[in-house]
Amino acid sequence: MTEIVEDCDYDLKLAITQWVMKHIVDHAREGGTYRYLIYDRLGFDVDAYGMLLDDGMTISNEFDLSLKREVAEFLKNNDIEGAKKRLGYCDEPGCYTEASCGYPAIDGRYRMSCGEHYRQYGKKL
Repeated sequence: MTEIVEDCDYDLKLAITQWVMKHIVDHAREGGTYRYLIYDRLGFDVDAYGMLLDDGMTISNEFDLSLKREVAEFLKNNDIEGAKKRLGYCDEPGCYTEASCGYPAIDGRYRMSCGEHYRQYGKKL
């Protein structure tokens, strides 16, 4: 891949980069799945799925332009638990580790917690 890109002239690289960035920002603003990003927005066929997977999944799943605004609103309202949920952190009070598992709790709600708290509470189900 690197050789192909390096062989392109400057204007072509600039145009392609601008085009890709526009579609990535559109995806961040409007949302959508990884498949939607590569097939519908960028126009690739199924053969591109594996080649673009690592970086494309990161862009599709993590790039969210509303995140800072929404978390700032939670913090302004002193809603730390709301901010933690929006950021994908463990729902255990006082824990600021990323949630890595979800499970139904005994009290009927659905928990999202880190591995440590899942091992502590999830096994009691």
